[in-house]
Amino acid sequence: MVGCAHSGICNIIEYAKEVCGEERIIDIIGGFHLLNPSNLQLENTVKYIEELAPKKLHAAHCTDLRSKIALSRIADIEEVGVGLRLEYV
Repeated sequence: MVGCAHSGICNIIEYAKEVCGEERIIDIIGGFHLLNPSNLQLENTVKYIEELAPKKLHAAHCTDLRSKIALSRIADIEEVGVGLRLEYV
């Protein structure tokens, strides 16, 4: 779970994996900091997340429509909002 991924969503995920000692990523929740990214940045981010193979993505603020569409090609994207409850089994 991230706020606005100013340092890069891929960097944050790598650090979280290191801190938690866990390679498995089930979901990524929060702002991906992809507002009008360059084509290269978007392609690299999509490729990275595709390799992680999360079951779902909850891309929130600071993730533009073009980025959400690109990400939707590799994972299920679900809406984020007040009162959202998620359960992982």
